[in-house]
Amino acid sequence: MVKRVVPNRRNIAGFLKSPETRALIERKTRAAEQAATAAAKADGWQGQFRVDVQTGEHRVRGAVIGDYSTPYPAVSRRALLRALDAAREVT
Repeated sequence: MVKRVVPNRRNIAGFLKSPETRALIERKTRAAEQAATAAAKADGWQGQFRVDVQTGEHRVRGAVIGDYSTPYPAVSRRALLRALDAAREVT
């Protein structure tokens, strides 16, 4: 006999759009932005990153958007990759 797990989509959607989830995503996104700024500054750039957190129809999304102080995408990408651990550590 095979048992199936049927997800409760309404509860999942409610969780993904809850104020608590938004606050967690905001904290993690801000931590990543601060760490990316520090990484870019260590490389000699200003580290002008932007944070965007939106509550959509189905979930909350957070993004750290590139370093506006450099014309080189590789510099921005390197700083963002080094910042991922900072977001991982935030609870």
